[in-house]
Amino acid sequence: MARTIQKIEESITGKLQTSFSLSTSAASEWRSWVHCVAYAIHMFELALDTFKAETEVLAARSVAGTLSWYNERCHEFQLGYDLTFDTDTGRLGYDVMDESARIIKVASVIPSEDGTVVFRVATQDEEGNIVPLSDTQLRNFTDYIEAIKFAGIRTSVISTYADTLRYELTVYYSPSSTLDFVRRSVSEALDGFRASRRFGGTVYRHKMIEAVTETPGVVTAELRALSSKSHWEDSYRDIGAYADLYAGYFNYAGDCEIDFVPLNDTRE
Repeated sequence: MARTIQKIEESITGKLQTSFSLSTSAASEWRSWVHCVAYAIHMFELALDTFKAETEVLAARSVAGTLSWYNERCHEFQLGYDLTFDTDTGRLGYDVMDESARIIKVASVIPSEDGTVVFRVATQDEEGNIVPLSDTQLRNFTDYIEAIKFAGIRTSVISTYADTLRYELTVYYSPSSTLDFVRRSVSEALDGFRASRRFGGTVYRHKMIEAVTETPGVVTAELRALSSKSHWEDSYRDIGAYADLYAGYFNYAGDCEIDFVPLNDTRE
């Protein structure tokens, strides 16, 4: 993990002062050079952290049989195409890559308590809405999973109507931003959060808060309540830190509550 500039400066300064007699002035030239070098080292360590994170993601996706690997394979499914065996890579795939035939737009892969690997998938209609697979699409995708899965692995494919997420949210915004601008920005942020469910099929409470607080004009936010239910359930279940979605994706309830409070109101 990258060290802060201050920690790097302290490390450099400590080593210099044990070897040289240096000016103690805070405005001395050598301290300016220490800061420049510390900043460069800090940026380099940040780059290393980013490289490490990206490498770990690629490694997880490339290891056959992992949940990440299965998730990537879901998005590679092409409706109407036959699988062929690649003798070079030793895996099943398609001779032609056709993005228009890749109908899986939402996929989550989670193991159940009995060891079954559960695939939750959905597609997109002509209006851009996330919807369940048709019977034909579901049958073809299930056959695809049966073909690519590892021997001895039990699988189950679910494609159903979206779960419903209900929230009560208070957004504290800067008075320097107009309320209309903040409303629109927060609405777009919540839509983006809903659309970003590519991995895992799990809703994390803190990530929803982050999506809102990272919005321009928003200072902070309080998620007062968060609950969900599947299409087949009558009542909502409260969400603590996180919740797994039955369908793997969700839509917001029509009775969600969101209040906007200028930051100055919190200081009264």
